Amino acid sequence: DLPMTGTSVTGAFGIAEDYRFTVEAFKQYLRALKKDGLMSISLYLVPPPRTELRILGTVIDALEQDGANEVSRNIAVIRSWDSITMLVKRTPFNEGEVKLIKDFARDRRFDLVHYHGIKEHESNLYVKMPSNEYFKYFKSILDPETRALFINDYLFDIKPVYDENPFFHYYLKLKNIKVIYEVMGEKWQYFMEEGYLMPVIFMLVFLLSGVMILLPVIVKYKAEAKVEVKRLNNLSLLSYFAMLGIGFMFVEVTLMQKSILSLEYPAYAFATVLMAVLISSGIGSLISSRFPGLRAVYILPVIGALILVYSLVFPLLLNLISPYPLKLKIPMVFIALMPLGLFMGIPFPSGIRLIGHINEALIPWAWAINGCFSVLAPILTIMLAMAFGFKTVLWLGAAAYLLAFVSFRKLRKG
Repeated sequence: DLPMTGTSVTGAFGIAEDYRFTVEAFKQYLRALKKDGLMSISLYLVPPPRTELRILGTVIDALEQDGANEVSRNIAVIRSWDSITMLVKRTPFNEGEVKLIKDFARDRRFDLVHYHGIKEHESNLYVKMPSNEYFKYFKSILDPETRALFINDYLFDIKPVYDENPFFHYYLKLKNIKVIYEVMGEKWQYFMEEGYLMPVIFMLVFLLSGVMILLPVIVKYKAEAKVEVKRLNNLSLLSYFAMLGIGFMFVEVTLMQKSILSLEYPAYAFATVLMAVLISSGIGSLISSRFPGLRAVYILPVIGALILVYSLVFPLLLNLISPYPLKLKIPMVFIALMPLGLFMGIPFPSGIRLIGHINEALIPWAWAINGCFSVLAPILTIMLAMAFGFKTVLWLGAAAYLLAFVSFRKLRKG
């Protein structure tokens, strides 16, 4: 049983991950059922419809991946004026079970929304809606021939959610923002409550970062750095330290997010990954000063390759250790991240050392640029993960280190 309070729209937490309602989660719930077991999903009706439609699509994907051939036979739905309940089985509902559901709905004045073979005149009898939208929406999603087109054309984003981008409560389609604004009564408060202001937050942080981090450096070091910045081919100084800031934070924040499910609590995932990456990167910075070979330009593509390996292997490791006690999982994750963190700690001091040879006045520029993009990258990580998934963000982190490699070579030649 999934209670109503656990599946209602979560307000300002639309940008928060929620692994309870992903396809992978529903597959686990289904596999926990006995042969004729039922899963009941109840939630409040919060117009316009979106949460219930996304749950339906997610359940359908889970059923199909579990081997169901005709998912409309495995689902029954009833509603009242303020709530809706979906009943889900791994096996089709038989005639006796359907009759029980119909009798229950009739005796208590609930409206039928779906059972296999339902006709439209059987629904919308007691709490009447002008367009009988729930019957029509559920019918469109349950029909394999109309499902993809309906989901694609719907006002909100109601695509099924996976562990890769577990933002179940984020429904915004940017292309429909004007229509959504009109549907919600032309009130911008709706977007704030739903957590839809990530692009605005990003722009505010971008402006504040520029003022608070870059401006003092520009004022103080403009005269000293002018000649050298001009000499650096294609602003290699800017791109190198910007890419390091972006790449480092893309990887760190993504690893935190992906660890939440296995480590059970966001706070544990944050603390474990943060300590592992910072301690190991600090060690990497230290040993790079003692072993000149680690400061070679090739270390950057090595880091990019390592990130790609971690994007494939780290989720498997998390799944493998999930059944173990938390006191074992935390040190396992900590140790697993040490090699990557060690290498990620090398490029920044190597770049600072090189800049020092070019002109020491440029060192504050390097720190400021890196700090500015390190502040922007976590917000950008969530925005990209919502659109493309966390694995893609890791790959972009690897690409950032490869771009830093190109800039580092130009810096050395300049």
